[in-house]
Amino acid sequence: MRPLRVVYEDADVIVVNKGPGLLSSTVSGERRPTILAQVRDHVAGDRRAHIGVIHRLDRDAAGVLVFSKNQAAFESLKAQFLHHTVNRQYQAVIHGKIDPPEGSITSRLVEYADGTVHSTSRVDKGQLARTDYKTLASAKNRTLLLLTLHTGRKHQIRVQLNDRGHPIVGDRVYGPQPPVVGPMRLVAVRLELDHPRTAKRMVFQIEPPKYLRM
Repeated sequence: MRPLRVVYEDADVIVVNKGPGLLSSTVSGERRPTILAQVRDHVAGDRRAHIGVIHRLDRDAAGVLVFSKNQAAFESLKAQFLHHTVNRQYQAVIHGKIDPPEGSITSRLVEYADGTVHSTSRVDKGQLARTDYKTLASAKNRTLLLLTLHTGRKHQIRVQLNDRGHPIVGDRVYGPQPPVVGPMRLVAVRLELDHPRTAKRMVFQIEPPKYLRM
């Protein structure tokens, strides 16, 4: 397992770059490695630090994650995610070329008993999900997209793109089978939020990994 990659850290928050194939967090008793466990190990010498889970990334996705280090920071960050004042951007490589090349996808998503997520046409079911997308590059029947989340539903980007006929390359659940070898081409590249102590707007951004290159 690769070492913890810290993007930013202070007394209130720690921002990390999660690799693909690693769980964000899990239930008590779960022995599989998680980025949460790595963060807790990282701050183990700081008795004041109490790590709080603010949001998650799918196991096969990668990118920027923020954790709180105290209760006040936890409450502030949770409220920002709840009220959708956090800006989250992803890059993804999809099968095919999406038309139009820029737009918005809105749907209602329902989680099934097996953990998979599906869209529904019923207005009284599921949770509203909205994603904006913009084409960055296209080559060899694949397209690199920049995606902005307006909601943060489970598997939101993966399901919505698959519904449009353009699943994410390497998606083992919603993409074509067998999946393309290598990591799923979905990475959280940018996170913008208000610092829980100073209220200053902060932007955390990572360089997209090589496997997203067209």
